[in-house]
This record gives sequence, C-alpha cells and structure tokens, in this order.
Amino acid sequence: MQKIKACALVIDDQEEMLSLCSRVLAEVVTEVEEASSSTEARAAFRKKTFDLVLTDINLDAEGDGVMLAREIKNISPDTKVIIMTADPTLETAIGGLKSGAEDYIIKPFSTEYLASVVRGAFDKAALSSELAREKAMKRELEDAYSQLKASESAKNAFLSRVNHELRTPLAIALTSSELLGVQLAGEKELELWRRSDRALKGLQLEIGELLLYSGLLKGELTPNKAETDLRALLEKISGGLKFLYDEMGTKVNFSAEGEPCTVQADPELLGEAFKQLLVNGVRFNKKGGSISVRARYAEDRVVFSFSDTGSGVSDETMPHLFDSFFQAADYLTREVGGLGLGLATVKRIMEVHGGGVSAQKNPGGGMTFSVSLPRTVKV
Repeated sequence: MQKIKACALVIDDQEEMLSLCSRVLAEVVTEVEEASSSTEARAAFRKKTFDLVLTDINLDAEGDGVMLAREIKNISPDTKVIIMTADPTLETAIGGLKSGAEDYIIKPFSTEYLASVVRGAFDKAALSSELAREKAMKRELEDAYSQLKASESAKNAFLSRVNHELRTPLAIALTSSELLGVQLAGEKELELWRRSDRALKGLQLEIGELLLYSGLLKGELTPNKAETDLRALLEKISGGLKFLYDEMGTKVNFSAEGEPCTVQADPELLGEAFKQLLVNGVRFNKKGGSISVRARYAEDRVVFSFSDTGSGVSDETMPHLFDSFFQAADYLTREVGGLGLGLATVKRIMEVHGGGVSAQKNPGGGMTFSVSLPRTVKV
C-alpha cells in the first residue's frame, strides 16, 4: 500500500513500544520521529510541525498524553493526534477526545490495527477537508446565486424603466416627426428632418429589440399561432424598413420556389424575426449592397433565406453568431451599432415555433441566414 506523504511523531516512555510504533508508522507515512518524554515532544514541536502525533497517556511528571494533545492542538489544530493507553478508563477516554484527539486506542494492539487507525485518521481528515471545501463552495454558490438574483431583479427593473421612460416619449417624438415632415418645404429643412426621422426610427428598432429579447428570455412571450401567409407578412415588414434601405442604398429582391402555403405561426413574433434578419442584412452589408430573400415551399417545410452581399464572418466567429450580445467584430460594432441581440432573438422565436435558423458563408462573400417552419395548410 502506498505511503502517505506526512511526518509523524511517536511519544512513549517505554523504549520497546516506542520502537514498535515507529516501525509501524514508517510503513504508513514517509517520515517518523521519536520522543520518549513530553519534554522531548515539546522540543520537537518547537522545531517543526507534525501531521500526526501518536502519544501514550502516561508519560512523565511534566505532563500526560491528554495534556500534551491539548497543547499540540492549540499550537497546530490540523495535526492529527492518536492517544494510546494500557490502563483505559472512562475519564481518560473522555479527556482524550475532549482534547481534540482523533482516536483513543488500548494497548496491547496488533500492528495491523495500529496501521489501520493511523490511515483512518488521515482518511477522516481528508474527508473532513473535502466536506469543508464543499461547504465553502456551497456558500460561494449561494452567494453568487443571490447576487445573480439581485442582478436579475435590477435588470428587470431597468427594462421596465426602458419601456416606460423611453418608449412613450419616443412614440410622441415619432408622431411629431411625422406631422412635421409634411409641413416642411425647403430641401435643407427636409434633409435635416430625414436625418432626425431615421435616427428616431433606428432608436425605436434598438429599444424594441431589447424588450423583445428580454421577454423571450423570461418566457413571457408565447406564440399565439394562426394560419399565416409568410410572404405577405415579409413584404409588410420590409415596407416598414424603407428608411433603413434608403440610408444604406440597399436593394431587397424577393423570389419564391414551390407552391405557396400558410403556416401555423404567431405573425407578430415571426414578423419580428423577419425584421431582425432584414436589419442584420442591411447593417452588415456594404453601401449600395443587396439582400436576396428567397422563399422555398417544400413538401414538409417552408424555408426563407436571407442572403446579403457583405464581407461575411470568419470561421472562428461562425459558432457564436446566435449568442446574445455578440457581434462579429469590434470594428463592426463601432461602424454599424446595434446591441448584438438580433440573431439571438431570431433563434429563440424560431425555437418556440418548432422551427430553426442556420447560417452559412456565401462563396462570393456575404452571409445567408435561413429560417424554416413546418408546413401546414396549402392555399
């Protein structure tokens, strides 16, 4: 059996017992020292700390084993102490255990028994240490969970404030901007108004994206499914993004393959997924680029693909495209803005519909994102 890497001290005033115990412990631990009196034991402890002490109760006039065990525990609480005696009494047994000793053994004993008691003391200490670590880890996890819950509450409170403090004044600003636009005649004034109106609508997109993702994350948004014409829904959503296409000079082309059909879907949520994919196709495209939207009606599924003419992403980035708050690179974040929630939102919307989303790089540059849903009723 492998030795335990530890240093032990054997204390006994009988030379034969001292030698016997030292030989047994030498088979169990890597280093053993001897002391024939409490005075020698104290001197040894002044020089070094021992992992284990095996001591007799009846030593000398300078102190017994129980008193010595108590002193050792005060000096070195982690030292394991085993007390042995040839004259066991209830008083010495209780005193020994109260002193902090790990075990109390009665002479005579076999060498096998002594070895097993010593190994047991180390095993018990290791188990106790492991339990202490587990308790500490549990406390850390509980503290971390409490902090997480507090952070979650703060986040929810913040999103509530966003909804109340930003959405309402933004709606007023957008309505006012629309009314103002029809009253302006000069080209200079109209250009300033167009910039302001685009900025307000861009802010509306960001706030809507944040609140939608938050609702999906908390499970608050469940699909209210109905028979939905995806092509009509897509064209409606695309029409609302004309301001964004005009700003980037982006052209959007639609095509279809197969027999059109409706699907069971929540038009509001699915419309948000289409919006995010179109906005993504504009933001990560080049100026004057294009987005090709292709609908494919297969026997069992309906697939809509959104292909852009941007620069695409690296192979290292591909696995993270649908992560929350992720954008392909810092320079893209600075150039195009956005919260990095669009594709993560699309993924969640498609999952709650029983569908999916995928991404692939185009051979000539750019990306293609495809969403699919189960096919239902033909029209």
